[in-house]
Amino acid sequence: MKFAGCFLLLIIFLANASWADTVELACTDFPPYKIKKDTSNPDHQGIDIDIIEAAFAVDGYDVDFNFYPWKRALETARIGQIDGLCGCNFRPERNKEFIYSEKVGDISLGVFLKNDSPLAKITDLKQLSGLIVGAVRDYAPHKKLQEYEDIKVVDGNDERQLLRLLQAGRIDAIYTFRDVIYYRMAQDNNKAAIRYDELNSEPYYLCFSRNGAQSTQIIRHFNRGLQTIKTNGIYQSIWKKYR
Repeated sequence: MKFAGCFLLLIIFLANASWADTVELACTDFPPYKIKKDTSNPDHQGIDIDIIEAAFAVDGYDVDFNFYPWKRALETARIGQIDGLCGCNFRPERNKEFIYSEKVGDISLGVFLKNDSPLAKITDLKQLSGLIVGAVRDYAPHKKLQEYEDIKVVDGNDERQLLRLLQAGRIDAIYTFRDVIYYRMAQDNNKAAIRYDELNSEPYYLCFSRNGAQSTQIIRHFNRGLQTIKTNGIYQSIWKKYR
């Protein structure tokens, strides 16, 4: 009888473990946070990818990362077709449909200028009035600049192009995400003499669908693993790797 009871407990444990082996997340390509594929540097999956894998590994979880355009990723996670998003900001309207993890990190947004720029510290985009400012086409910062009629916006294909334009003096500033520029500079061994003025910093999280039966439990495991890798230094080493 005792053996039968132990065997039953083992079966229940294995049944529960079967779903927990792999977590499926929807991601959007956004270096250096999430990198779909980098054949030139296959060791770089992205800051968030590395953090998520390391945190879940603490409790023995594997993670399957699926890359989609943002709107499809959001919808796929919202309806519970996939466990969650591998990065999202808090929005009140999302709170009804998603459960948030502990903070994964912060995304900093601001202005890059040459060190010899005569401009005082930038605290508001209005200070860029009358200047030529570059931003990556269709990114959120590019769309934001369109609201300012007296700022001449130069569309960039990517951050590398914008850095070349800034160094050549063809634009006065770049409005973009801090870590994206620093990552590109590190990749290219670019020692540009530039400064960064932060305008905004926003935390981001993992977001799991409220339609997922195991979402609460998965988040609990992730949060525990995240705290562990922050304590043992893995979290900090991941961030350092991309700078």
